[in-house]
Amino acid sequence: TTCLDVKPKAVIGLRGSTSNIFVDNKAYRDFLFETFKVSSADMESSAVVMTCLSNGQPVIVIRGMSDLAGKQSGHNPIRTFGSLAALNAANVVLKFISKLRGRSFAGSILG
Repeated sequence: TTCLDVKPKAVIGLRGSTSNIFVDNKAYRDFLFETFKVSSADMESSAVVMTCLSNGQPVIVIRGMSDLAGKQSGHNPIRTFGSLAALNAANVVLKFISKLRGRSFAGSILG
């Protein structure tokens, strides 16, 4: 029942990052963008990426972003927009997988 001011969209080609810290600080968010051109940051993907890479498996991370890392005022909107971000990410994953049908992926779980 919660709506956004603008329609969510999948964005390809921006630079994301992942680490073991939660970014909820405008100055640090601005530093990441100005220094590394990082447009999004998360905490969870690093474990998945490290597990895959350490086992020689390719990995693609698709995330739904739910807050603005310190840009918003008041409470963190994860409770408001977390489920919407998850649903949007799931829709992108399903569309991505539908584009893979009929392709051979030797040695992967899709193969």
